Amino acid sequence: MSRLRIGWLGRGSPLGRQLLASIMLFSAVVSCIATAVQLFTDYQRDVQALEDRLEEIHTSYAPGIEESIWLLDEAQLQVQLEGITTLPGIAFARVDSAIGTHYLAGSTPGAKRELTRSIPLFRGNMYLGLLQVGASLEDIYVRLQSRVLIILMTQAVKTFLVALFALFIFHQLVTRHLATMAAYARGLHVERLDIPLKLERRPPKENSRDELDDVSAAFNEMRESLQCELHERQRAERASFFLSEAGAVLMESLDQEKILPRIAALSVQTLADWCVIDLREGEKLHRVGGAHIDATKLPLLDELQRRYPPLPDSKALPATAMRTGKPVLVSHVSPTELRALCVDDAHFQLLLEIGLTSCLSVPLISRGQVLGAITLSLASPERSYGPADLELAQELARRAAIAIENARLYQQAERAIRLRDVFVSVAAHELRTPLLPLRLRLQSILRKSARAPSALDLDWLVRELTVAEHQTWRLGQLVDQLIDASSLSSGQPLELHRKQVDLCAVVEGVLDSMQQQIHASGSELIRKLQGPAVGDWDPRRLEQTVSQLVHNALKFGQRKPVEVSVVPGAKSVRLVVRDHGLGMPEGNMARLFERFSRGVSDRHYGGLGIGLYLVKHQVEAHGGTLSVESQPGEGSTFTVELPVSGAA
Repeated sequence: MSRLRIGWLGRGSPLGRQLLASIMLFSAVVSCIATAVQLFTDYQRDVQALEDRLEEIHTSYAPGIEESIWLLDEAQLQVQLEGITTLPGIAFARVDSAIGTHYLAGSTPGAKRELTRSIPLFRGNMYLGLLQVGASLEDIYVRLQSRVLIILMTQAVKTFLVALFALFIFHQLVTRHLATMAAYARGLHVERLDIPLKLERRPPKENSRDELDDVSAAFNEMRESLQCELHERQRAERASFFLSEAGAVLMESLDQEKILPRIAALSVQTLADWCVIDLREGEKLHRVGGAHIDATKLPLLDELQRRYPPLPDSKALPATAMRTGKPVLVSHVSPTELRALCVDDAHFQLLLEIGLTSCLSVPLISRGQVLGAITLSLASPERSYGPADLELAQELARRAAIAIENARLYQQAERAIRLRDVFVSVAAHELRTPLLPLRLRLQSILRKSARAPSALDLDWLVRELTVAEHQTWRLGQLVDQLIDASSLSSGQPLELHRKQVDLCAVVEGVLDSMQQQIHASGSELIRKLQGPAVGDWDPRRLEQTVSQLVHNALKFGQRKPVEVSVVPGAKSVRLVVRDHGLGMPEGNMARLFERFSRGVSDRHYGGLGIGLYLVKHQVEAHGGTLSVESQPGEGSTFTVELPVSGAA
């Protein structure tokens, strides 16, 4: 009992005390009302019994009294009155006769708590007197008072016991669980969010949940919500910190061969168990970074790269991500799925040793171009990748792609600066080459004319002026090339002035103007001109094209024959310039027509490096095509196809 009082009536249970007080107060009010109703009913019943007794006196005793008064038998009358007072509750009986006599039995009339009945007495129609009978209410009030005490004491004891029982039941069913919930809520901490609220009660049956079950479920739902929110906040903080570290690494250097392996190592510390980074170089994939959380498995990654390098058309996740330009996420990699990604059983066993249970690959995209892919993998089945991890990996890939693009732009800028410096140096040399002999010849003419103007040999003067004119023509060609290259670099197309032109005539004119260069080259020039070959072309641009191709052939012909042929067709004309000299490997032909590009080293052969670049654009401006065939040591063949019509 002491434990009961302390447990759910003590200071630790204010709700129990309030419930007990409320029950007792309510029970007291109800008991009072019920007692009052019961006492009033008993009072009405007792009063009604007195009324019935008085009526019985009226019907039973009144005729006898009337007879005694008629006979003037006072003794009999007194006996009758005494008999009436012996009835229960009758206090007195009194007769006032018509002749003025009075007879009284019992107490004196006039008490406060009396019920009086007056009964007239007659003999036939003769009035004999008045019988007054008084019933006392004192006994009724005494009984009611004693009954009130008994009822109130009984109701009080019953109410208290019922209240205690109700409080005990309420404690067992409600308040102790509320105390458990309060203690759980007070002890709730970020480190204890994984502990659910459990009440010491039987688990609810199906479709029999009560309010406590709902409250407990709400507590656990709130806990799970807080836990999810906490995990999400912690994940966001880790992601922010990781991206901050990655950004710092990406900003340290513009050398992608240095920063990408560090990004792979940083990813292993945060996102993955192992990571590889592949870059696209033309039609091939190049792995530039790889890291594993287990240092003993790094040789396995190297073996994977050596034996099974990434291929653009393979089923590997990096190749798929780069082909589609979209991220690839495989949350759970089953052995069957892993085997489907492998080339053979050895590849499968190697990946099993490295460990692969979940993986994702995101493309490195910058300005709409896929540069490569970052592949993150997990080796433990306890973890798996989800949408949040994919989102973080995509953000990492976006920043890495920007860094790679910046590094490549920086390298391109460096190459462009080097090319510019080389070009300026070569251009200065090329411009100085015709200027020096021109200057010497002009100085010679001036000296001779100053010493003996009349003795000048006219034939010698014409020869000297002819050579000087050729040097100025060569200078004009170089200047035109520089102007055209500058226009094309700024995005402006070449300007054409079309008219009907015979390509054979243009070739003849160019070859005639290059007789001195042809003679100096030591190569025999063979003309195969099947004219006429007329088309709607710009003659000046055609002259530049023919001159550059022939100059190229003489330059690299190694004193072997050079063939220039023109073959007309129904819709196009073909110009072919072929030499049998140096030639070039196939790898050099892919970039032969790029600006500042050369098929051979510029240390042994001069030139601006823009001649064939301009030829290609001149031909394409006419709507034609330019192609080359070459073998080292066998020479090169350049073929120009020009449409006859003027549509470009």
